[in-house]
Amino acid sequence: MLFKIVQPSVHVQPFIKDYFLLHFVFDKNAPVAVKPFPANTDHCLVFYLRGGVIAINPAMGTVNNFARIAINGSQVSNFNFNLSSEFLMLSVNFQPGALSKFLQSPLTEFTDERIDAEAILNPSIGMLYEQIVNEPVSENIIRITEQYLWKRIQKIKTDFQPIDKVSRLMVQNPAGYSVEKLADYACLSISQFERRFIQQMGITPKLYNRINRFYSAFLLKSLRPNLDWLSIAVHSGYNDYQHLVKDFKQFSGTTPNSFLAAENKAPGRELELIARNR
Repeated sequence: MLFKIVQPSVHVQPFIKDYFLLHFVFDKNAPVAVKPFPANTDHCLVFYLRGGVIAINPAMGTVNNFARIAINGSQVSNFNFNLSSEFLMLSVNFQPGALSKFLQSPLTEFTDERIDAEAILNPSIGMLYEQIVNEPVSENIIRITEQYLWKRIQKIKTDFQPIDKVSRLMVQNPAGYSVEKLADYACLSISQFERRFIQQMGITPKLYNRINRFYSAFLLKSLRPNLDWLSIAVHSGYNDYQHLVKDFKQFSGTTPNSFLAAENKAPGRELELIARNR
């Protein structure tokens, strides 16, 4: 079992937040491992190197198989991920707003989708996959992938604007800023800010803040299980507990306690909390 979060080299950090490498081998005769996957604002380039994911949207009743290399936009729905008996994945996690720059495309069509990267990026992404799919050393998988990313980043003609810093502020403190204040920080009118934000993130600033606030509440409860839900709600910027419950039902499909119980049974949960809390 492998669960590793690796920081990128300095020269790619304006684009890349971190790399996440996950490897599980389950008993083939045991029930299929299920990973609850709530709404989140992460933008990723994911390589499924061994096995794969069957994603079920309980609300819509849809079932999807992901491509071997997938581009993830903002996720506003909750899914249940059914994992194969052996599962090896590398996720390249982008800084807020950076995936749009990397693809040189707005992300309005990427919301709630896992887009086949080989249909969007040039054939070199497939060649990269073939290089890393059988690489036995995890450090080499990340090193080779970062070399590919850096080559592509060097060709991108873009600069970072105040709105990019604003996107990071919204992740760090989703309840701390009004849309008006965020637009002011971005040196844009409210309408300009909302339009630019949707292009870069695929969703509105208000929805982006709500999802990040929900996820920060869930993560705080996971890290500090002795805290009661009312304290979690107040600390995370909710007006009251019922307000928190409303967001949990929308973004995880169930109540806070039910979602936490399901998440705690997911494979690798304890390792995830340890890694993300470092």
